[in-house]
Amino acid sequence: MLKQLLTVVLLGILLIDAQAQALTPPAGTFRLGVSKKGNESHWLKPEEKIQGVSFQWKALPDSRGFILEVEVASAPEADALFWSFGDCQPDSDINVFSVEGQTFTCYYGESMKLKTLQAVTPTDDIRLSDGHKDATPLMLYESGKQTDRPVLAGRCSLSPASSQNEGNKPSRLYFCFYEQNEKADYNYYMLLDIFAKIDKK
Repeated sequence: MLKQLLTVVLLGILLIDAQAQALTPPAGTFRLGVSKKGNESHWLKPEEKIQGVSFQWKALPDSRGFILEVEVASAPEADALFWSFGDCQPDSDINVFSVEGQTFTCYYGESMKLKTLQAVTPTDDIRLSDGHKDATPLMLYESGKQTDRPVLAGRCSLSPASSQNEGNKPSRLYFCFYEQNEKADYNYYMLLDIFAKIDKK
């Protein structure tokens, strides 16, 4: 599974504890942030509201994990959504990130008893960043991967999409974190339907 993937063995990974979102993957810590006017960015606090952007998350029915929907209005206050992920198990023998397109897998735990976490994101703009430099989302995103404390970071545009949506409908972005099993093996195109069907169960 590791072949042809961007794989980095992490001997240590940053424990993120500041302003963490109340969204808990099966392992690790997931944070969201936004930027305004390009260079002004900050991590979102739990329950913080951003004009023109709304967040709704639901527990997955077939796996331990969650799916998050980010709805973007035609004129949002923020212009970009940042995210970061790390700390699957900082005291384990191995933490491994494998990134492919819009998805990544984290392998963690003891060398002969590895556990996995799967994630699907709205963009393939996923990069290793320096966990020492996470004062703001933009700083983390631009920090570079030469570090002893790498984390994954990504960025999604929140530019108005009214010209692309019939009737000026809001656009939607999805994140999904889960433990893979025979019923849970997701790609990004599946997430809209999965999110909608959870309400019907």
